Amino acid sequence: MGLGEKKEVVRSYIFQGLKREVAFQISAITKHQYYYKNRKTKQGRGCSTTTFYTDNYGVKFEVSNDVVIQEIKQVHQDPDTDYGYQKMETSLQISGYNINHKKVYRLMKEAQLLKEKHQKPSKTRVKYRKVFPSQPFEVLEMDIKFVWVEEYKMHCYILTTIDTFTRVVLYWMVAYSIKKQDVKQAWEHIIIHHLQPNNCLEKGINIEVRNDNDSRFSAKTIQDFFKNNYLNQVFTHPYTPQENGHIESFHAILAKKIRPYNFWKIEDLESVLTLFYEKYNNERLHSSVCNLPPNIFLECWNNGLIEQKRDEIKRKITFKLKIPYNQISGNTSLKCSSLQNLEIPLFLADELNFNKNEMVRPETFLQTSV
Repeated sequence: MGLGEKKEVVRSYIFQGLKREVAFQISAITKHQYYYKNRKTKQGRGCSTTTFYTDNYGVKFEVSNDVVIQEIKQVHQDPDTDYGYQKMETSLQISGYNINHKKVYRLMKEAQLLKEKHQKPSKTRVKYRKVFPSQPFEVLEMDIKFVWVEEYKMHCYILTTIDTFTRVVLYWMVAYSIKKQDVKQAWEHIIIHHLQPNNCLEKGINIEVRNDNDSRFSAKTIQDFFKNNYLNQVFTHPYTPQENGHIESFHAILAKKIRPYNFWKIEDLESVLTLFYEKYNNERLHSSVCNLPPNIFLECWNNGLIEQKRDEIKRKITFKLKIPYNQISGNTSLKCSSLQNLEIPLFLADELNFNKNEMVRPETFLQTSV
């Protein structure tokens, strides 16, 4: 029963001769609730129409709010001082006005001088915690790892993008600073050298790009870039790295590789990474892809040599090689010796058992090739 209905019951009881207090108890209503009448006018003290101003001689007097609004408009005439209400408060106080941010907000709102509220671009979250791709390049993951370099006493950033179906590293870069323009450039490389040659649009592949909530990934420029190139970007939930598990697992392998080294210059780190990524893609056996190197697995898949078994309930994929392992060399164009044409730095020669007299440091930044 609403308050209005209770009031009607009380009136009927009182009209029949029942005492008012008894009627209140029966209807479970207080005296204040019964007699209260809502006022249509706004409660409280009215807004002030003047503002205190202190001139250069220290004399304090009141000025009309219209004067303050004109002062605000004059400040807005300069594009470099086109402030919002918070900075305008400080500007007016410096000019001598005794005013706070609430009054500045009210005056600017009445004069329609407020700025549009900045809205962060919306994020599409991942739907499933475990990825379940059915073919290469369907679900891609990217992330950034930090590595300490002694020369400038700061971290270097390593950006890596991986295909979750084949485990192939599609792109990587290392730099002291990675910005949204670098992320865009990385994906331009991936589109030109991997997605377009695979005819992803013609095959109707709904490509999903998974990443965490890094500001470089959530920038509006990057989100618009993905939309324009028909890439479905999704963000992992906060504090859930398992939703980006493939790239996190890869970073664990990378961390194990670089843990013994103390890098003095970024060039030393780059040399180690160049060898690591080449070996990872072309030599290192991966248990999730039939104990094959990722590039070998990708070519076997394209040649129809891989059988896929999918568990829809557990969202798990297992692969089986249709031919014996000793026949792989005759069925693929890739060899498990991708380091023969690379220039090996001196401090890695012992690890790889190369002739030190033939070693020179690479002068150019080598990218992985798939």
